[in-house]
Amino acid sequence: MLSINLSELIWTIINFFLLYFLLKRFLYTPLTRFLDARQAKIDDALAQENAAKAALEESRGRIESEKSARREEAAALRAGSEAEDETQSRLALAKAESDAEAALSDAQKRIETERRDESAAIAAETDALADALAQRLLGGKP
Repeated sequence: MLSINLSELIWTIINFFLLYFLLKRFLYTPLTRFLDARQAKIDDALAQENAAKAALEESRGRIESEKSARREEAAALRAGSEAEDETQSRLALAKAESDAEAALSDAQKRIETERRDESAAIAAETDALADALAQRLLGGKP
């Protein structure tokens, strides 16, 4: 048969509550505080990670915008320098053409002058040769 001993029941209840109080005071409360502090550290680290990721993405965006601005600036400079080079080459070509035309004109003038001088020299010599031939043919001394 089943018998209940009242003194053992009371001591068991007292031991149960004493054990509950001791466990709660020395185990569960410090463990809960430790776990809460650890969770707070983890949450703080995750927040810092998210902030760092956001800063990284912002930096990447800023770098990309600066890159595109520099590319556009370089393209504008390149286009400007190409246009300036084209202008300079056109000017150089025009100057070379005008120099060539001037040289050609000077050469033609020199040729014309030399032809006139040579024609005059040939005419003078022709006259002298004709006189010498005529004197020889006529029996005179040259």
